[in-house]
Amino acid sequence: MSLPIARRSRSNAFLAVGLTVLPWLAWTSIRAAEPAVEIVAPRNRSTALGTTTIEVRVSVPPDRRVERLEIVVDDRLIATLTAPPWRTTWDAGDGSTGHRLEARLVLEGGGSVHTSSATTALVIQARIDVDLVNVFPVVRDPSGDYVTGLAAKDFVVLEDGVEQPIARFTAEQRPLRIAIVLDTSQSMDGAAIESARKGALALLDVLQPGDDGLVVAFSDRVQILQDVTPARDRLAAAIESVRAAGGTALYDAIWRASKRLESFDGRRVLVLLSDGRDEASSGFGPGSLHTLDEARTQVLKSDVMLFAIGMGKNLDGEYAREWTRPLASNPGSTRVTLKDLLASLADASGGRLLLSPGPGTLRRAFEHVATDLRNQYSLAYVPPREQGDGKFHAIEVRVPRRKVEVVARRGYFAARAGLEPEGATR
Repeated sequence: MSLPIARRSRSNAFLAVGLTVLPWLAWTSIRAAEPAVEIVAPRNRSTALGTTTIEVRVSVPPDRRVERLEIVVDDRLIATLTAPPWRTTWDAGDGSTGHRLEARLVLEGGGSVHTSSATTALVIQARIDVDLVNVFPVVRDPSGDYVTGLAAKDFVVLEDGVEQPIARFTAEQRPLRIAIVLDTSQSMDGAAIESARKGALALLDVLQPGDDGLVVAFSDRVQILQDVTPARDRLAAAIESVRAAGGTALYDAIWRASKRLESFDGRRVLVLLSDGRDEASSGFGPGSLHTLDEARTQVLKSDVMLFAIGMGKNLDGEYAREWTRPLASNPGSTRVTLKDLLASLADASGGRLLLSPGPGTLRRAFEHVATDLRNQYSLAYVPPREQGDGKFHAIEVRVPRRKVEVVARRGYFAARAGLEPEGATR
């Protein structure tokens, strides 16, 4: 007996689907006998911004049990899960950098599998020029005490030697983003790294509502242990996690942390703890891909105030590695002491160098940085040109009617839209 046309077509369709599905079922039944893990969110090569959910798909055979699932971002463990749902949240920052994600599945009785994916940086095609140049001076009297209570009329601001009208002035603190950059090379092992942790933790007290920070560690390579967050407990956990090992990629750390700060509208501060030496773990050759001049240029280009805490008893008697040609920041020499190296980074940016001969004085150095940040004035002026010219322009801040010392950044790059400022080589 023949089937009606409609029923025959439906039966043929079921047969076709069955032939298609059977091999797939056979494949999945084979795969189900093996543990598997997959990162399903965020999608590979997508851009992650702010609070982001990381979700992992886990498959294990019926006779196996999961001991734990570790979720790692940029080599930092952010969550350990022992039961579904296999997801956690993570602060991905503002998207200015990409991140590497890993999921590690550990099974009871032994055995593990892992997978990885990556997010990409947010690419913004348009660039907006800032209309005001911001300066955050600190004023001290001859005894070193902070001078408070000054008004706009007490200050004079010069750009390239020409006085500029002050467009905005306040003694109130503008929002702060602080990058705590810690040297975790092998030379910091022992009491030094423990003192560095305690000092950096004390620095977190400077953060007020509206402020945030990040924690960067560097040895052979640079690691962002905690990206930008207002959560002090997360920053503290990152500081507590630092361990000493390897060489010293100092210039790379300064360059990368400065880049991470440059998009913030407020005070951008980099607090660096290091002995000033940049070298590979072998002791031969540099530890960084960037040079000292490139790191210094990036600090200025990003409008970052750099406070350097120099660790060591003989920084003014030891020299950094010799360069084959004179430094742009010191044209007369191919050699520079470790103290002068750190001072050149701090002074030009409006920060300062603080020396810590040993672990016992580290906390006090961090406290000095915090006190400086609490005693800054905030002023701004309109640059004397309609459009940036890509050049470096010198800034000088004076309080002419008083016998005081004024510490402020010494200049800025007026970047043209779509072009790198002169001197910025990377």
